[in-house]
Amino acid sequence: MDNKEENAMLTKMYLTNFLSFKERTEIDFTASKYSILGKTNVYENEFLKGALFIGPNASGKSNALKGLSFIVKMIKGEGAAFQNYRCLFSNNPIITAEYEFVFDNKKVEYMTEYNIQTNSISENLKIDDITVLKRAGSTGELRIGHKVTIDDQIDSETLFLRTASFNTGRFPQEPTLRKLMDFLQNSYIVDEYNWDVRTGKTITKYAEEYGVEKINKYLDSFNYDFFVEYGSESEGAGLKVSLGSGKKAVFLKRKSYPVPNVLALESQGNQVFADLLPNLIRVIEHTGMLIIDEFGNSLHNKLAEKIIRFFMENAKDSQIFITSHDTNLVSNSVFRPDQIDLVTFQNISGSKVTRVSKFKPREAQNLEKMYLGGMFEGLPTYEEI
Repeated sequence: MDNKEENAMLTKMYLTNFLSFKERTEIDFTASKYSILGKTNVYENEFLKGALFIGPNASGKSNALKGLSFIVKMIKGEGAAFQNYRCLFSNNPIITAEYEFVFDNKKVEYMTEYNIQTNSISENLKIDDITVLKRAGSTGELRIGHKVTIDDQIDSETLFLRTASFNTGRFPQEPTLRKLMDFLQNSYIVDEYNWDVRTGKTITKYAEEYGVEKINKYLDSFNYDFFVEYGSESEGAGLKVSLGSGKKAVFLKRKSYPVPNVLALESQGNQVFADLLPNLIRVIEHTGMLIIDEFGNSLHNKLAEKIIRFFMENAKDSQIFITSHDTNLVSNSVFRPDQIDLVTFQNISGSKVTRVSKFKPREAQNLEKMYLGGMFEGLPTYEEI
């Protein structure tokens, strides 16, 4: 698959008073000293190409992903409301999200806060410890080189980072900021329980715009016994399906027995996998993040493993972040110990994240058995009555 030349990665995230993360919580995406999967799952021996969040129900796994998706939605203008992310069991009026990135070996630190009492946003962005963007309430300052731009009419629900990007034509004079925006714009959020996944909204739109050739190329790479067609009719194995004039749909057909079937009538697993493919392609071929909640829903365990391995092998410096209850993914053959984040809920203290690498498992050990055997954190217990 096509690879890119950019150097762009998310390295850390900190959440404070953010949903179930009451206390300031660090989530680290830098590589530890493990050599496991070093050639595929780590970029430049330093940055992890993704992470698995696993733990009991209602532990905060999805909330960790929402920390990632929050900045993506705010930059894309997809209607994320800051006040909806406040921790409900906290008296702290300030919600804070902090992110650290690396772009072409330059460190980017971005912090944004929202005060529910004053309904105001604060922002601060540094490149190699030099502040280039800051905001307090409705006033923001952008400093690029010797040029300073001040905006004193920033919308109360919009990030200044987004506004400044659009007002400057995506930072033409500051390549690091431009790469940050490109990275976030090419990041995608998938909820595999969302109805849009079942109806094929993403793959249908992709097929309308780009056709299905690349999708089928990727299906071949997976050795998947299906291929995709898009149109008003499809024919195979003695059967013809016509939708009528003006109607088009995605069809799936087996290579081994090509009976046409519209995606809406396919198995749920095929629907989920097919609708994931366009965003998988985008993030493999262009730097960004793929953020998937409930990964593995309706997919066979082997296919779920294959998707992760395929991404790690083919994405250069993009990242995939998932939640899942599929314990087969807790494996040294899929994720490194430093890529597996155990999420637990600590009552009044809120959610906590611990990397499996903290427990220092050996490369030869079976991580899934260790997890299910209670040797790590994040295993639910259901006592028999």
